[in-house]
Amino acid sequence: MKKYRFAAALTAFLIASSSFALTARAANGDYSQIIDSVPIKKYLVMKKGISVPCVTFRYTLAPGQAVAGTDSTHEIMAGPAGALFASSQSTSLTVTFTPDDQPTSEASAPSGSTIQFATTNTSDEVFVEKALTIDLSGVSFPAAGIYRYVVTQQSSTAAGIIPDSTNKRYIDVFVHKSDRTDEDTYDPGSAIIRLNTGVPDADGKSPAAIKSTGFTNRYDTHNLKFTKSVSGNQASGNKYFRFTVKLDGRKASGDEDTRVRVSGTFDSQPTENMATLYDADVMAEANEDVEYVTLSQLREGRDFYIRGGQSILLTGIPAGSQYVVAENNEDYTPSVTVYGDQDCTADDNTVTDTSLTQDTSLDFVNTLNGVIPSTGMAAAFAIPAAAMLAGFAGIALLAVKRVRASKKKALEGNGIE
Repeated sequence: MKKYRFAAALTAFLIASSSFALTARAANGDYSQIIDSVPIKKYLVMKKGISVPCVTFRYTLAPGQAVAGTDSTHEIMAGPAGALFASSQSTSLTVTFTPDDQPTSEASAPSGSTIQFATTNTSDEVFVEKALTIDLSGVSFPAAGIYRYVVTQQSSTAAGIIPDSTNKRYIDVFVHKSDRTDEDTYDPGSAIIRLNTGVPDADGKSPAAIKSTGFTNRYDTHNLKFTKSVSGNQASGNKYFRFTVKLDGRKASGDEDTRVRVSGTFDSQPTENMATLYDADVMAEANEDVEYVTLSQLREGRDFYIRGGQSILLTGIPAGSQYVVAENNEDYTPSVTVYGDQDCTADDNTVTDTSLTQDTSLDFVNTLNGVIPSTGMAAAFAIPAAAMLAGFAGIALLAVKRVRASKKKALEGNGIE
């Protein structure tokens, strides 16, 4: 009986003192707080403005390992069979995130949550939350005490997913003797989610640093921008150039529909002109109403058409992705300058990077010059032209003199002086 009263007192203390002690409903009696579930959370954190990726996480639930008690710590017993994930009613669970999930701002994170954000700025990140709730209604606890379960998260191979600091959470369920009947039955009164295998001290206290509300993974991404400029005395500002973007690198089943946002200063319906090599229909199919492209499209190679002064911005490319941005060869002299992640290969009209590690901008410049008449050539033509004018002037002067001589002779014949 002393053991039961001690466990009940421990449960009451945890309920009253810890925000991580989870409770659901109460029954009559001094020590009759009862829970029938433990709400563990799954958090996916990303930069603000990034589309939620298509990514799946898998979990297993199992009894924890028993830990003997000491003079300063409590005994931990392995959790009995019957605990299940509520949504699957199984000891395994699959949780999937998609672009249809609506993110929550970091500033709106629940008080007491242990979401692991990348920065201390509360306005630059968002998160999506899923439930991994454990159902205890089917468990029959044999005695009062602390019972442990372990939830394990399988590592994800999806591009850009940063692993949690640890892939396990330890669920300690505090059980007391029930006062619902006269029989020896025992009810779970509270639970603590832990990051490690430690145990509460003799007073039932656990350091706040080892408590948790669930798992956190971050989706790390970077932006890639490419800009077109033209120069030279024969360059056309109306000419459209074709760029192909191709991604490679880490893949995971189901991530093909992960979205990368498309923005920039490009024409949604490029027009045909004498300088452009491509049909308007082909260019419009690539550019028209494009808000995003999928990883599947980028892995196959995705075309865009832009002219001088325009750009394409791809927002949310998974960190570490391999990429190639290539401009189709034209009758221009190409060059490119890389700003940002310069650990790459830039070769005239192509940039290749084996791992995108930061926001990066590519400035493609095409130059076309031609020969036009110069000042020296104009002077060369001026010499014969001046000679011709002088000749015409001489002929005219000679004609005038002859006319004057004829008139003088005619006047002398008439006796007029």
